[in-house]
Amino acid sequence: MSRLYLPTTHTMRCFQVSAKHLSFTLAAAELNLTQSAISKQVALLESSLQVQLFVRNRQKLELSPAGSTYLVHVNAILRKIEETSQEMLAYGVFEDVIRIASHPSLCSAWLVKALKGFTAHYGDVQLSFYEQMLTYDPAEADVDVAFIYGYGGWHGMESIELFDEEMIPVCNPEVLERNKDQPEIDIYFNTRLIECRSRLNTWDQFFERFSQIYPNGYRSLLFDRWTSCISAAKTGCGLALVPKILVEADLQNGCLVPASSHRLTGVGSYYMAYLKSHAAEPKVKIVREWILNYLGKDPDYLPEE
Repeated sequence: MSRLYLPTTHTMRCFQVSAKHLSFTLAAAELNLTQSAISKQVALLESSLQVQLFVRNRQKLELSPAGSTYLVHVNAILRKIEETSQEMLAYGVFEDVIRIASHPSLCSAWLVKALKGFTAHYGDVQLSFYEQMLTYDPAEADVDVAFIYGYGGWHGMESIELFDEEMIPVCNPEVLERNKDQPEIDIYFNTRLIECRSRLNTWDQFFERFSQIYPNGYRSLLFDRWTSCISAAKTGCGLALVPKILVEADLQNGCLVPASSHRLTGVGSYYMAYLKSHAAEPKVKIVREWILNYLGKDPDYLPEE
């Protein structure tokens, strides 16, 4: 496609709002434009892309299959532009912006607490969090520092091990109460098991570690995120084998209880990682020192080559 015909952000916005309402009239009202202007912008976009984005019925619009696909990308593009613009505006107030990537569950359960007081101490720095699944190489995250689960040794990255992962089986207290008169191991046979798609082998490792056969109902409940696994366990849907770091608050307030005395360790660790080429940057150094101080480790520690 010639640069001359690349769609503008204005055109993409007209398409996005039209797709939200499935109406050029309502899109025009939201954007304070005429219905004709919206229709022309969408028609121009379809002409440029050489594809039909909407199916135009008498009563309403419908997204075409191509339109649905394009909308996903347009949403991401416009969201990225908005986020980047907000970061640039921050340069008028803050001296620097530190971009931090973390798994959503780890961010809410641990990282936010670990960085408490950071912005008060460094008043000229803004933290910008990107909650991502990070199942890939952290070097591809396009951030300054990533907090990620794995085994270390990412190419081109310095990775500092923060703490080992301990997996713990948890459940609603009522589930444990119903099994209190049974042998400890029987709870796994009497209750549905909950599993996270990003770590499908954890129950396998758990039962192999304790030389147990797999119980009936294994993998009967699958979720994409740890937060959903934890919520399902809290509502009594079954047993969830989850990182202990993510449920410490729930264990303390009694929303969850350990399903048994068994634990699964040695399956990976949590790391703070950043590009080796950026290791000497002040904003990377202050995050590294803050986190290591929080963990009671030597703030001058550097990983071995």
